[in-house]
Amino acid sequence: MKHNEYEYLLNKIYYKGILKNQGINADMYQRMQNEYSNLDGQNLVKGQLDGEYAFRKSFLVVRNYVQQAIKDGMKSFQFTMRANDINKLTYMIDMLNRNFFDKQSLDQIIITANSVFNQYNLKN
Repeated sequence: MKHNEYEYLLNKIYYKGILKNQGINADMYQRMQNEYSNLDGQNLVKGQLDGEYAFRKSFLVVRNYVQQAIKDGMKSFQFTMRANDINKLTYMIDMLNRNFFDKQSLDQIIITANSVFNQYNLKN
């Protein structure tokens, strides 16, 4: 997945000025993507542990921002959303609460959240 999906989700929920003030942008996702790509290419055990730590650290940052964006989106727009969509988003929040470091699962959550929020004409 490209970092655009991540950035699109955050921009859909938050005003761009808020994101810029907090330093939240696609660079965070891109850093995680780069560290994930580097995991396969490392041969040394110490380097692999350092790379794994770097990936997990950046993954947690991205995962937490995605979770918070979904929560804030639900809070702001729950009265205009269908119950089925609220259930989907609640399930995604619960999944993000688990201790996982699977990039493909996180990417799927981001894509699904975008598809849910895209159904509504959010003004942000």
